[in-house]
Amino acid sequence: MPNVVIFFLSTDVKYDHGFQMSFARENWHKISLFIVIIVLLWQGVWHFGPFKTIVYPKHSSFDDWCQLPDTNSHVPSNDNLSPSLDMTTEVSRKQQVERLSAAVRCPTESFDDNGDVDVDPRWSTFDKFHEVLKDLFPLIHDRAKLDKVNRYGLVFTLKGTSENLKPIMFTAHQDVYIWGRGSSDCKNNLIGIMSAVEKLLEQDWKPRRTVLLAFGFDEETGGVRGAAEIAKELERTWGRDGIAMILDEGGMGLTTVGNYVYARPAVAEKGYMDAVLTLEVPGGHSSRPPPHSGIGIMAEMIVGLEGNPFQPVLTRSNPLRGYLECQAKYTPGELEPWLRKALERDNDGKDIAERLADERGLSIRFSMQTSQAVDIIRGGDKVNALPQTIEATVNYRIAPHDSLDIVKNKITTLLKPIAQKHNIKIQPFRTGNDSQPTTNAISSKPQDSYQGTLYLKSLNDLSPSPISPTGLQNNIWRTFSATIRQVFEDTKSLAGKKIIPVGDIMQGNTDTIQYWNLTRNIYRFSPAREGTRFGVHAVDEHIDMMAHLEGMRVYYDVIRNFDAAGI
Repeated sequence: MPNVVIFFLSTDVKYDHGFQMSFARENWHKISLFIVIIVLLWQGVWHFGPFKTIVYPKHSSFDDWCQLPDTNSHVPSNDNLSPSLDMTTEVSRKQQVERLSAAVRCPTESFDDNGDVDVDPRWSTFDKFHEVLKDLFPLIHDRAKLDKVNRYGLVFTLKGTSENLKPIMFTAHQDVYIWGRGSSDCKNNLIGIMSAVEKLLEQDWKPRRTVLLAFGFDEETGGVRGAAEIAKELERTWGRDGIAMILDEGGMGLTTVGNYVYARPAVAEKGYMDAVLTLEVPGGHSSRPPPHSGIGIMAEMIVGLEGNPFQPVLTRSNPLRGYLECQAKYTPGELEPWLRKALERDNDGKDIAERLADERGLSIRFSMQTSQAVDIIRGGDKVNALPQTIEATVNYRIAPHDSLDIVKNKITTLLKPIAQKHNIKIQPFRTGNDSQPTTNAISSKPQDSYQGTLYLKSLNDLSPSPISPTGLQNNIWRTFSATIRQVFEDTKSLAGKKIIPVGDIMQGNTDTIQYWNLTRNIYRFSPAREGTRFGVHAVDEHIDMMAHLEGMRVYYDVIRNFDAAGI
């Protein structure tokens, strides 16, 4: 309860004369207003701490934290479809082994230097993959409308009977890191989605709600030819915010803590930027060097950046906060003793974040902090020649509370005094392929001992994603999260455990970066238990087949539940 100061007010008002009546009435209005303010303070609209004048209002009461959806209200009782549990039989397991093996055997790598689809012959392997999918899923190819976008992007449309229901969309990517990969990133998702739809069509199912399957082909290299082109087509067809929900790969899967299991679909992704620092300085012979060579100056700049990292901040909107509240409510033994009180106090999040990051380490720090990594540096041609051009590339993954402009401004601010020290002028940030010279260089103070220019450029600029809703007041989240509970509380592997669906934040990116215009409800969730997906982008990538079957159940029941819901 907030600390409250109670004032006892006493008035001695005489009513003998009109003047006194007017004076009393005027003062009574002031007194009434003052009493209202005191009452509001007492009710906690503002919170007065012992050492602070005003702090933020409480985020919510502890009882309101991490509310779970009801599972029973989301099970269709009259769709005459077989339960998803039927998809975990031995017959189904063998079928999935065959389907996933066939998909993985087909090479579908995407390369950083791929050209356009009509020019680069390496894309032709996707033609074979499409034939494999046609053989594996004949009913989908027979009953759904298939549009090939930019030649290799696949969009299947199963038209619903109700025009009033927005479509739901499932997406995965066809491409892999190298040939033979994809069993857990993410041909398993693609095969699982298509298997769920094929199973529904085997039962002569006719959807009320349109179902879209959208599969890009270059997610591993940014999705600019696949998902980006698919997004344009879908927006032309369905309009901005024309889709009810998108479900893609990602998230943290399911993590077991005692009798509770946290299902953690990602509801947000960090932003992205590569900062390229190019320093141009006079050359010369190494026998007559200046006090600092170009490499030395660049090294000082890198030290300046690394010595001033971004700070963690746990804002109220950061999905991590919701996860911590769930921990406080359901598995308090996993939570630091001080943290629940700090969350209830709900200050600006900086003190909480710093302490939490120090205690839990890197596993949680970069869910709250913009990361900075100096990954590439080039400079110098000969040991007896002073380097004239030195280039460093710094990667940033931008936290939700930061922005591209904040990152660029901080880089410039940190580098400016170092540039001034060496009489280097700074050319402000330009973006991507913008190679036009800038005329408004940031001048450094005159100094005779050195001259040069530092050019700043950003590549692959991506703002942090919108944060998808997770409250039970949102019908989409309520139905989706209830389905997760419904499926996994009905599995042998998690028998007797309670599933806690809660949003998370991804530090990497998926094809959903292209789909922000289509819906505010984007969930990134590869539905697999912890310890069942192995070797992503590494040796012997594989997945536990029972986990794969359980993931299929999620896709199957999401379709059924959304088809029955009038949202």
